[in-house]
Amino acid sequence: MDTAGGNWSSARELLNEAADTIADRGATYGHYDLTMLRTAKLWTDFLEREIDPMDVAICMALVKLARIMETPTVHDSWVDFCVYAAIAGEL
Repeated sequence: MDTAGGNWSSARELLNEAADTIADRGATYGHYDLTMLRTAKLWTDFLEREIDPMDVAICMALVKLARIMETPTVHDSWVDFCVYAAIAGEL
């Protein structure tokens, strides 16, 4: 897929970039376990119903999917979609 900001010749390359992104963002923002937990607590308070970390990861993947539906050529949306799907799968 030739996209704005990147060019993948295989799904494996996309997934490798997503794995690198998880590591890079972990170095910047801390491990995603803590980020997803903090976000779940904030969303729980705001929405006044229980949200768990996996819900956060799935909802973030859905945000990326909504962006992909609008503009499927944006490289970062595909990478981020894979990142959040992988995190949800682990959680």
